[in-house]
Amino acid sequence: MIRKIFRRSKPARVVPEAELARRLVDPDNVCTCCGTDVVVAKAVRPEAPFSWKNPPEPAEDAAFEAGGMELFTENYARRDGNNLLRAYLPIPVQGTEGTVFLGVWCSLKAGLHARFRSAQVRGDADKLGEMPSWLYTQLPRLTGPLLTEGVVVPYSEGRTPLYWITTPKHPFYAAQQEGLTATQILEIYESFGCGDVADHLRA
Repeated sequence: MIRKIFRRSKPARVVPEAELARRLVDPDNVCTCCGTDVVVAKAVRPEAPFSWKNPPEPAEDAAFEAGGMELFTENYARRDGNNLLRAYLPIPVQGTEGTVFLGVWCSLKAGLHARFRSAQVRGDADKLGEMPSWLYTQLPRLTGPLLTEGVVVPYSEGRTPLYWITTPKHPFYAAQQEGLTATQILEIYESFGCGDVADHLRA
C-alpha cells in the first residue's frame, strides 16, 4: 500500500512543437484525449472593445441602422462617438503554411463605417479597399498598447474583414509579418480565456 501511495506519477506528455503547430492549423483536428473536434484557427473572439465593460447582449446587426448614441450588435458597436466593428487579425503559425485569426475590435470613421455596413449587406465590401482604422483590442491582453493604427481590409460575400497593424513599434506588428510559434499563440489564447482550447491541443 505504501508503495502505491508514494509511486511516482507519470510526467505529463509533451506535444512536440511541430505537432502542436500542425494541430493548430488543421481544420479537421480531433482531440486525442476525448475525440472532440477542435477547430481553433478563430477561437479568440473578444466579447467587446477594451473600453466597454459588461456590455449588453448583442442585438442583430440590422439594429445598428436604427441609430443611437450607444449600440452593441453581433459585429458592430458604437460608444462615446466611436464606430466599431469586428475583424480578424491574422498571424502566421511558424513551421506551417497556415494562419490563425485573432478576433479583434477596431474603429472606422462614421462615413466609412456606414459605407462598410452597406457594402457588407450587398456582399461587395472588397471593392472598398483598405481603410484606415484604430485597434480597440489590447494585444497582448491587458498589457498591450491602446488605440494602435492599422488598416481594415474588407472581403466579399459579407465575410469578416482582416485587420493589419501598421505601427512598427507594436509588439504584434512583427508577429503579423514573421509569425509566432504554436506555443506563443496558445499563450495568447489562454490570456483571452481560451484555456480549454489550448488543453485540447496539448492533450
